[in-house]
Amino acid sequence: MLLIKFQKFKFLLLLSIPFFVFLDQLSKSWILKNIFLNEEILRITNFLNFVPVWNKGISFGMLSNFSDINLIMIFITILIILIIFFWFLKAKNLNLSLALIFIISGALGNLIDRFIHNAVVDFIDLHIGNYHWPAFNFADSYITIGAAIYIYIIFTSQTDNIA
Repeated sequence: MLLIKFQKFKFLLLLSIPFFVFLDQLSKSWILKNIFLNEEILRITNFLNFVPVWNKGISFGMLSNFSDINLIMIFITILIILIIFFWFLKAKNLNLSLALIFIISGALGNLIDRFIHNAVVDFIDLHIGNYHWPAFNFADSYITIGAAIYIYIIFTSQTDNIA
């Protein structure tokens, strides 16, 4: 009985992927129309701006100058999504399942950008004074949340059932 409930929950988690990807793409659509169009910075608070950033490379814009990086990143991202999806199907741990769904959702959101724009749309700029964290988006946040949940699993000795 417990296994059936867990499988139903995993199915609901799968259904959340389109919702997370939709939120990511909706936010990027709004930003493209309102911030990127005029290449301006929108100051939200003393520590948060919305800024137009095209990330053609990998994390933090590394390898942006490499000529075929977008095509390589599309291939690698698809491969990673498939691996994580099959891991999700085998997962017997609730927290692990949730972590993998967040990571898949974020990877899909950024993958869509690479197909449509040949770059990832980043726009969230967190800063303290003149010290800025590299711009990111909701998809990046999903991946970070998923990774944080996975780290939580490791540090709370829940690794027995992460296969």
